[in-house]
Formats: sequence, C-alpha cells, structure tokens
Amino acid sequence: MILKERLLAYAYKLAASKKYKYLKKRVNTVLNDSSAIEKKYFDYTMIFLVLSSIMILILEIKNTLPLWVYIYEAFAVLVFALEWLARLWVVSDAHLDIIQTQENAEYKKINLNVWQLCKSAFLHKFKFIISPMSIIDLLAILPSFRFLRFLRFLLLFRLFKVFRYTENINDLLRVFVEKRFEFFSLIILFAFMVFFASTVIYIFEGTGANPNINSFYDAIYWAVVTITTVGFGDISPVTVEGRFVTIFLIIGGITSISFMTSIITTSMTEKMEIIKTNQIFNEIGKLKSFIVVCGYGKMGKVLSAELQLSGENVVLIDQNKDECFEAQQKGFLALHADASDLGLLKSLRMENRVNYIVALTNNDATNLSIILSVKTTYPEITIFSRAVEINAREKLHIAGAKDVVFPYESAAIAAYEHLGQPVAFSAIDEILHEYIEPLIEEVEITREMDIDGATLKRIGIKKYRLKLLGVVRQSEKNKFYFHPRKDNFTIMSEDILLLIGAIEDISAFKLHLHEG
Repeated sequence: MILKERLLAYAYKLAASKKYKYLKKRVNTVLNDSSAIEKKYFDYTMIFLVLSSIMILILEIKNTLPLWVYIYEAFAVLVFALEWLARLWVVSDAHLDIIQTQENAEYKKINLNVWQLCKSAFLHKFKFIISPMSIIDLLAILPSFRFLRFLRFLLLFRLFKVFRYTENINDLLRVFVEKRFEFFSLIILFAFMVFFASTVIYIFEGTGANPNINSFYDAIYWAVVTITTVGFGDISPVTVEGRFVTIFLIIGGITSISFMTSIITTSMTEKMEIIKTNQIFNEIGKLKSFIVVCGYGKMGKVLSAELQLSGENVVLIDQNKDECFEAQQKGFLALHADASDLGLLKSLRMENRVNYIVALTNNDATNLSIILSVKTTYPEITIFSRAVEINAREKLHIAGAKDVVFPYESAAIAAYEHLGQPVAFSAIDEILHEYIEPLIEEVEITREMDIDGATLKRIGIKKYRLKLLGVVRQSEKNKFYFHPRKDNFTIMSEDILLLIGAIEDISAFKLHLHEG
C-alpha cells in the first residue's frame, strides 16, 4: 500500500507540473510535429547518422578503421537509443493513465493493487514497443553491443529508419496501405497462378524429363521468374505440356503486372497532389505575413500580380484546378481548395499573420460564405469582397466585408469619365499605372498621433510637398470628403487621408505624425 500511495502521489505531482508538461511538449514537437522547424533539423541529423553508420558497416568488412570511427558509431547508437526512449516516453502519459484508473476505481469503490493500477499505462507503452517502427529501431540498436556482434547484418534495418524522417516517402508508402484490398487480391491471384503453374510443371517435368527441375522449389522458382517476365533462362520447359503452361503463365503475369502498375500509378498520382499541397502548407507556414486572395479569375490575376510587384506575399485559394495550376506556374502559393472551409482556414493559422483577405470569386453566394467562415474563425481580419450582382453589396457588407467592389459599375463610371474628360482620365490612369514615383497612399490617423481635433493646415501636408485627394471618415460609415478646405476641416481619430506624392515624402510625413 505504501508503494501504491507513493506512485499515486508521484502521478499527481507530474500531472500538476508545468515544467514536465512543457518539456514533454517540446520533445513531442521535435519527434512528431511535421510543421515544426526543429523537427526538420532533427530529421536531417538522424538521416545523416543512419547513412554514415551504414557506411561504417560497409567499410569495416575489408578494412581496419581508426578508433574515432567506432567512437562516432557508439555516439550514433546512443542517439538512436535516446530517440527510442523519447518516443516511448511521449507515446502516452503514463501518470494520467494511472490517475484515471484510480479515479475509476474510486468511483466503482474497487481497491486496486499496484499491477492493476499500472496495467493500463503499461499496455499503452507495450503497444508502442511491439509496433513495426519500434522493432526496427531496436534492431538498429541491439546488434551494436559486443555480445550481439554476430547480428551485425541486422544493422541494415537502420535504413528503414530513414522512412520515419522523410514525410514524403511515408506519404507514398501509404498508397500500399490505402489500396491494400486491391493489392491483397492481386497477391492471392499471383500466388494461385504460381502454385498452379509450378505444380503442373513439376508433374510433367520434375520426374526426370527436365534435368533442371529436381524439386518443387525449383518449379516455384521457375514459375516466379516466368510470371514476372524476367526469364533468366536457367530453367526452361522441355515438354509440350510445360510450354503450354508457360504461354498462359506469361499472359497471366503480364495482365496482373499491368493491373498492379495501373493501381500504383493512379494512387501515386493522387498522393503526389497531396504531397504538393503539404509542401505549399509548409511554405505558407514559413511566411510572417501574407494576403489571402480567394479566386484567381480575371480580377484575381490582376490583383495578385500587383501585390506581387509591390513585394507582398500572396496566398491564392481557388476551387478551379486549372486556375491553381496556372497560379503555381507563375510562382504563387496556390491551394486547390474551398476558401470557406473552416478546417482549411484553421490549418492556415492566419492569426497575427494576415491583415487582409480578398474574396474575388465570380459567385456572390461563395463570397458570402467565405466572409462568414473567415469572420467565424478570425474575426479581427479585414475582408474585402467583390459583388457580382448590385443587390448583393449590402448583404456582403452586413456579413462583415469592410468594403465591397462592384466591378461593372466601376468600369462603367471609368468609361463615362474617359468619354467626358479623356485627357484628365488618361493622366490619372498614367499616374496610377505607369509612373513609379508618384503614389496614392492611405494614412490612417491614430490616437497615438495626438492630433485629434487639429486642422488639416496644422498637420503640415503642404510642407512635405503632398497633395490631399480627400479624407475618409470611418466614424461616419466611411464617408468620403473630397479635397476639403485645410483651414477649417478638423481631423478625427480613425480618419484616413488619401495623399498623392513621392514615396519618400509620404514616408517622412508618416514619421512626422508619429513623432508629433
């Protein structure tokens, strides 16, 4: 009973220890979190240790190696052993299993002994010990000990450890697990044809007619070599019956191999798409900030190109596979997915990294769904949207879009202005699209600037050679004041100044506002 009480006290102590939880979380991240940078460095290190230790095994067959090589091998084995122990540690929380077992026993008013208390925790650990990858790890470690040197060939199992550290290879190998029913059916058919053909050839030629077939094993060897279309030629049928069986065996082998090849090719193609998507997610995970554009249509292409030219990181999401492929060819991080999928939005981990999301699909219902999903997951992110129908604009605003663009209306107004004042319109268009130096910039007035209530004349716009196009007052539902008078128009917090000028002048003006 004393041992049981001490065990429970220790389990409760671990459950309450923050340092223990943090350490276990860090170890689990290094071993299992495929998105963590620490795991990538750990994987590269382990791959190097595995390959170098195999090279030592090959070199020492015919060479006497220096002492430092064996010291290095001992270090590698120590790392392998520590890794196995770490995996055994993080595979389950033994102390939580013990606590849960004890609480269930108290609820049922059952008095447990030490073994009954530890049984659940032990079984979780034991399942890991007998798992295939754990056995491979042990086979890579145990032959290194001197009293087991006769098992040195088992060190080749270290090569299988490489699969643990290469996620892409693991994804490809999962094809065989996912298609296990098809492969199992083919293996049964393959085994049946081999057994049938080897039995027939042994009956007709194993009695002395063929000097190369002296046992049933020879017949099986011949059948396997023939059905796989390898045909070494060391065993060939000499009877009419044997050759007749060979014809059907070759036809059956080609058919089964073709069927297997088609399954593997199709599955590999599907898996490669998943691998590419995972790589894109990894690349997105490395970005400190980016803008999400949903829809790579006509507007999406123009906007993405402009953002890319301005140095912004752009992540594209589109349900059209061809559009995604085109975007990837142009160097964008493009995901073939539904932008309104909550699971996708959460997996992108956009908090504190995304300031803007732009919904530019050619369907108002889709844009509305994207806005609602984003606002549900990341309410602080600003969303801009496109409206395909004019009556959808208000709905998109209500859903949470900060601003909604109706491109057909904008294009019609632009066409009208161009017809009425072609010279002025061309000049503005040239400023916006041709010249690099002049720039229209938004400058938001914040409370930290300490100019709330000041007039436009006081803040010194003219001093910095800037032209004020207008002021957007967010407190009045984004009302736009075009070219207001500088002497009597007062500035309020959250106002946005639209300024025209050179980049360095605008930067200097922003610095002036922040410094007061």
